[in-house]
Amino acid sequence: MRFVRLTAEAYATFMRTAERQFVPQMPEYGLARQADGYTVEFLGVVDGPTREAEEVIGAGLLLFQPWKKFFQRGLMNYGPTLDWENSELVRFFFTELTTFLRKSHPRVLAVRICPLVHKNFYEDINVIEESKLGKDIDIQFRSLGMTRIDKEFYEQPDIQIRYIYTKNISGMSFEEATATLSKGLRRRFHNEGRYGVEVRFLPPEEFHVFDELHESTAARTRMAGITSSSEDLYCNLMKELGPERAFLCVAYLSPVRYLEQIHGERAELQERLTILEARKPTKARDRDIDQVTKRLGLLDEQEVTAQQTLDEYGDNIPFNSALSFVAGKEIILLLGGMDKRFSSYARDYPVERAMFKLACEMGLEVYNTFGVSGVFDETAVDAPVLAFKRWLNGNVEEFIGTYVLPVRPLLAARFGAIS
Repeated sequence: MRFVRLTAEAYATFMRTAERQFVPQMPEYGLARQADGYTVEFLGVVDGPTREAEEVIGAGLLLFQPWKKFFQRGLMNYGPTLDWENSELVRFFFTELTTFLRKSHPRVLAVRICPLVHKNFYEDINVIEESKLGKDIDIQFRSLGMTRIDKEFYEQPDIQIRYIYTKNISGMSFEEATATLSKGLRRRFHNEGRYGVEVRFLPPEEFHVFDELHESTAARTRMAGITSSSEDLYCNLMKELGPERAFLCVAYLSPVRYLEQIHGERAELQERLTILEARKPTKARDRDIDQVTKRLGLLDEQEVTAQQTLDEYGDNIPFNSALSFVAGKEIILLLGGMDKRFSSYARDYPVERAMFKLACEMGLEVYNTFGVSGVFDETAVDAPVLAFKRWLNGNVEEFIGTYVLPVRPLLAARFGAIS
């Protein structure tokens, strides 16, 4: 085995064979980061009977981050991509990574690693089995001198998310997949375009629309806002992946369209009411009249609300959004944003429906709603969000977390690169 620098092309070729990858290990992510001025290394282990016959058997994308002005810290978030069952390969990769960095990157103090290795397996939010592999890798990492950071992303913003909520949709059409959802969500996903809502997919040039919605969410939660550098990253990543694999989905509210829908339904109901009133009185007829009358009253209330929204905010209002990327066989809903002033118009979950349908139509295997806190009771910072995600009838995935590999242990400890 040899530890080598890979070209971007060689790394991309290897990652096309990967069973799973998240955004920070995608080849396009490295290119987007380089476009932002960051240093990126594509590193790997090759093996074969001869140099000419060598093949890549493990690889990782390493991003270099400035640290304490003069030094650097390496980030291999959600990587590397290895056969984690092969303990010899794991040890070789990290031992050689340390040697490589000491020789080629004299200012690097440490590397953060948070691999896609499960700690526990779940049914919904309940642990059903501990991962033996996760336990073994934790032991091996510690034997290599690594330290685990016992914090979560909501406690320290530079910690990677390690709990996610996913739904297996492999081989399912949209209709087949929606049949596996909870009753309430299934009913909503079968409605499209109600309340004057329309979903659009925007290009990176209109990222500001998403940014404003995300800021609205960040202002009322503990989430951090999107920095200018992060905005540049996401826009560059959207350009690298193209419209086939990067999706900026935004729901727009049109009070004008909603008023037209209300007027159309009212006309149909009034016509039905006329027919019912002309019939001979029966319990069934009286019950139907009562239902129609109540619905007409509700439409009157909705008309007043829609007109007030139009008068105050105008037409075509962006109010809900998600930024998603296709990575391998899954779609990852990385970030979302919503203007709570218009939450009553999102009762059918238009953005989530659009992305779920898109994932099914693309033949993907996993619908990844991404981060949850890992706290599964009403005290959780994301309790309402988790409650919605559970309607998918999916499962939590828990990874082993974030570790620090010291490259220059004394300097790393002195300058806080390990904590």
